Amino acid sequence: MRVLVIAGALALLAACAPAEEQDVMSEGCDARGVGAWNIGAETFSVEGATSGPDCTRAVATLVVRNASGEPVWADAHIAADIMVLAPAHDIAAMNTALGEWTANGTAMQSTTALPEWPPNADSPQNGEFPFYLNEGYTRESYNAMRAANYPMFCYVQGMESMRCIIHGESGVEWIGVQSFPG
Repeated sequence: MRVLVIAGALALLAACAPAEEQDVMSEGCDARGVGAWNIGAETFSVEGATSGPDCTRAVATLVVRNASGEPVWADAHIAADIMVLAPAHDIAAMNTALGEWTANGTAMQSTTALPEWPPNADSPQNGEFPFYLNEGYTRESYNAMRAANYPMFCYVQGMESMRCIIHGESGVEWIGVQSFPG
């Protein structure tokens, strides 16, 4: 009798297990994309990757490596929250999307392309595409960064913005976010 009760309890537990647990190990979304970021005579690699039970529930990472292969920048996002990755629902589409995500395809290839910060303004001005600086920048330090013409890499970080990093005197650093209408 005890054996039947135990067997019945185990059968009941198996039947009550969420269906999601059974398909978590589906095809997955292990996808990759690689781009390049030219820093003077050196080329840094920009690697995008996703991992997850499927592409609609994947996490995307972006890693920048210097010419020696050392990671100098890393960022992670939920893939469904990134405009260029969200529509990719299978591995082939995600591989293509990651290739686009890691390409430095914006017009802003260096800090000279950043919008001007006019006198008496609170921040850089760029019409309907505002650029939001990280804390700590003054108009003077921002204009000095623009004049220095540092290499810059911008990548989509959400549905309506891209994050911009530069390779300046202190190495790779995040300087701010460029928004764009959605």
